[in-house]
Amino acid sequence: MNEELQFAAMNRIEQLLQWNRYKEAIKEAENYIRMYSFDPDGYAMLAKIYLSQKEYEKTIHWVKEALKIDPQHAIAWQIHVGMLFQKKDWKTAQKVIKDALNLFPEESYFYFLEGNIMIQRGKVNEAKESFEQAIARGPYNALYLANYSYVLSLLGKDTESVEAEQQALRLDPDNDQVFMYLAWANDHRGEYKTAQQYLEQAVRLDPEDPQLRNEYLEILQKQYVFYRFFLYPTKLMTRLKPWMVLLIWIVAWKIFAPFLVFFIIFYVLSHWITKVIVNKKVFGRFFRR
Repeated sequence: MNEELQFAAMNRIEQLLQWNRYKEAIKEAENYIRMYSFDPDGYAMLAKIYLSQKEYEKTIHWVKEALKIDPQHAIAWQIHVGMLFQKKDWKTAQKVIKDALNLFPEESYFYFLEGNIMIQRGKVNEAKESFEQAIARGPYNALYLANYSYVLSLLGKDTESVEAEQQALRLDPDNDQVFMYLAWANDHRGEYKTAQQYLEQAVRLDPEDPQLRNEYLEILQKQYVFYRFFLYPTKLMTRLKPWMVLLIWIVAWKIFAPFLVFFIIFYVLSHWITKVIVNKKVFGRFFRR
């Protein structure tokens, strides 16, 4: 009976977190810890709640409390890495992932986050390898496949990208994050209409997510050909290593400085022109409040 009550209490906390009722979730988690101080799950859950609110000092405090009881508590390790990813502390995150994989070599989530970090650092080939490791250990995770579809699109592997996209949709056709990553993949492949449809679906599923709303507005801007023209060089450069991009800009500036100045001016103009057009269509006014 006690185990049933404990399980029900944890489910209650998880449900409150899903409903974004953070104050109630924190209160319930604190009560859980008082009742079951021996259980690291309660401390990890409290860390998870604070991470959802981006309260990083409290997050790491409760992660450490969970790990004091169980140094091999997988969820606490996942929350720790997730916090570092949110903070964009890529260097520390990679170190913690390495330590975590020594403990949990078959845990797909760590490879998944590693892949996302590699994308952020411009290491697309390494990201592909990390996502492949994640998928090998979690072949039925639609989010892994959606991310993999995106990284394949960055590498110009469009056929494989579409195959991964179709697998992701079969596994989970109602996930806003899956739709977002698939929209990015289609955007990079030049399938702007499909990207728009996916983001419409994502916003419909989670209309309160500011990132989804912003992504949707950006893809609406890309429906205009003259704006896409100025984005094309940036799209090509995503396939290059950062040092190569820097070298190209230095050489181009030395040889074509006047042209680059005009290009940048027209890019900025096209961005703002399409932005105000989209704002007018969506919000009924030229500038958002």
